Amino acid sequence: MHASRVVLLTFALNAALCVAHFAVFFATGSQLVLAQGADSLMDLAVGVVLLVSVRVAMQPRDDNHPFGHQRAEPIGALVTAVLAFVLAIEVARSAIGNLVAGTPPQLDAAVGGVLGTKLVVKVIWLLLALRRRSGDGQAVAATRLDTLSDVLTCSSSLVGFGLARAGHPSFDSWLALPVAAWIARAGFSLARESLRYLMGEAPSDEVRTRLLAAASAVPGVRAVPKLRAHFVGQTLHVEVTILLPSGASAVQGHDLALDVQAALERDPLVGEVFVHLDTGEGKDGS
Repeated sequence: MHASRVVLLTFALNAALCVAHFAVFFATGSQLVLAQGADSLMDLAVGVVLLVSVRVAMQPRDDNHPFGHQRAEPIGALVTAVLAFVLAIEVARSAIGNLVAGTPPQLDAAVGGVLGTKLVVKVIWLLLALRRRSGDGQAVAATRLDTLSDVLTCSSSLVGFGLARAGHPSFDSWLALPVAAWIARAGFSLARESLRYLMGEAPSDEVRTRLLAAASAVPGVRAVPKLRAHFVGQTLHVEVTILLPSGASAVQGHDLALDVQAALERDPLVGEVFVHLDTGEGKDGS
């Protein structure tokens, strides 16, 4: 399933859950259901951001973006991380406010039904999302994070619902606080990963070693004295210098550069390769 389809289906699920939660809130006046409805409304906003970023990232390169639009997905994921922080603050603020005010939750069977439905839907969707490969992109990673947050918050709400029905209403608020802390931590992790891509961070030593080996293995390459790489969005731009065989002609050097470029571009992380030629005599070309 393509990343844009994952985000689109998640958006549709959140829209249906949002409508269901607000309908139950207006029927019962439950503040717990209102909070989950607000969470689903936040999910819709996140879905809009991710849908736009995925579609922008898929656009081909143009004159204004000669290397493509790959940075769109990390930007969308960064916005999602900010929204996760906002959600964490709101959950904590609401929980503390209820504890201070001592307001008892108004919970009935309809509340348990809509919370249980949301939990089942989110668990199924999370399991499907976890089956996807880890390299599917920042948009899918953000969707996975958001779904996991929903599973945790909804589980906490159901536990609070059960304890409140058993005569311990304050647990509904206390159980929201560790969930808020987890959401904030997960948002921080996603933001840090997004900034890696946006700031053009170099790949890991393992990836760099893999790229050096691929370039060195091309027949005719005497050595690879220099290789640099950095992320542009989620793909790598690689600059490599190779030593030509002694007495190699310009045509042979050109063909060898194309072979090295092709070898490096077979790596799934690589999007663009720049090959420089060196004769080993202090002069190089490209």
